[in-house]
This record gives sequence, C-alpha cells and structure tokens, in this order.
Amino acid sequence: MNYDLISEYWPEIWLGFQTTLLLSSLVIAISTPIAFLIAVIRHLRIPGLSPLLSGYVHLFRALPALVVLFFAFYALPKLGFALQPFPAAVVGMVATSVAYVSEDFRAGIAAIGKGQWDAGHALGLGVGRIVRRIILPQAIPIMVPSFMTNAIIIVKATAIASLIGVSELTGASMGAMSITYSALDFLMIAAVLYLIISAVLATLQAIIEFALERRLTARPRA
Repeated sequence: MNYDLISEYWPEIWLGFQTTLLLSSLVIAISTPIAFLIAVIRHLRIPGLSPLLSGYVHLFRALPALVVLFFAFYALPKLGFALQPFPAAVVGMVATSVAYVSEDFRAGIAAIGKGQWDAGHALGLGVGRIVRRIILPQAIPIMVPSFMTNAIIIVKATAIASLIGVSELTGASMGAMSITYSALDFLMIAAVLYLIISAVLATLQAIIEFALERRLTARPRA
C-alpha cells in the first residue's frame, strides 16, 4: 500500500467516514419509530390506515433503493420539494428502510400470542400500555437480530448516496481513486472502515442479546 498517498487523502476519507456514520445514524433513528408505529397499526388492522400502510410497505419493498433515492433527489424538485444531496439521501433511505424494518417489527409482534393482547384488555389496559408493558418486553428479544442486521445493511447502503453527490465513505474513496488511479489502496481502506462499523454493530447485538437473555433467565432473590 502507498501510505504517503493514503496520508495525503486521509482527511477526505475520514470526513467521508464521519458522513457515513451520520447518515446511517439519522436513517436508523428516524426510520425505527416510524416503522414500529406502522407495524403496530398493521397488526391491529386499523380500518383505513392498515391497508394504506400495507400498500406503502409492499411498494417500497418492491422498488430498488436506488430508484427511491433518485426520486427523492431528482423528482421531488419537480413537485416543489427541492432537497440538497444529504437531506435527499436521508429521505430516500428512510422511505426504503421503514418498509423493511416495519416488517421485522410486525413479525416480532405477531410472534406474541393473541392471548397476551386479550389479557391486557381484560385488565382494562389501553392499546398503548398493552404494547409498552406486555408486548414489547416479549417481542424485543425476537426483533433484535433482524433489526441489527438491517442496521448493518443500512450502513452499507449509504454507499448509494455517493451517486447523488454525497461524499460519504464510498464517494470519498471513489474521488481519491479518480485522481490517483490507485484503486486497491482506497478500496482496502474503505473496506476496513466498513468492516469496523459492522463489527461494532455485531458486537452491540451480542451484548444486547446477552443482556436480554440474562434478564429473562434471572431469578428473584430470596
């Protein structure tokens, strides 16, 4: 590897790495509560809302993420919503991520038996309290693996944002490659940085699963 060359372009690579972290964090933070709300509404089969949200989920799972991203950046301005590259990337990626994550949440909620809902209603609890106090504690351990997998996928998917001018990790690496023609060096650096993020998320998943397992298996003290 040409360390002098890497050192010269390292500030741009590091800035791209930070942009990748920021973009993926925003997408996860915004899409998670929206996806959970959609999952609950669809599970409860609320008239009017449930079919509409089901159509949204099926549509955005069927569309390529790149098409959605291009729509957010190139087509929304035609509708009066002009967005800069970074906000357009957030909007496009959130629209796609919500569809996938909501299905993971819906599967986790559906895994909890109907009897749990009936018990909550019998106790006089509202839907919000049933979800928060009965369903979520049981569903979270089921949801964690697929949610963390989607988080890793979101991090890797930020690479498509470079196609609309966002200088994230892939975009910064491609920029350095186009100037220096040194593909191997910058691709290896980008790969290592992506691996670091994925390893951190995988470790976080293991920690969360271990903590949940200990909590579920813990016995009250005498």
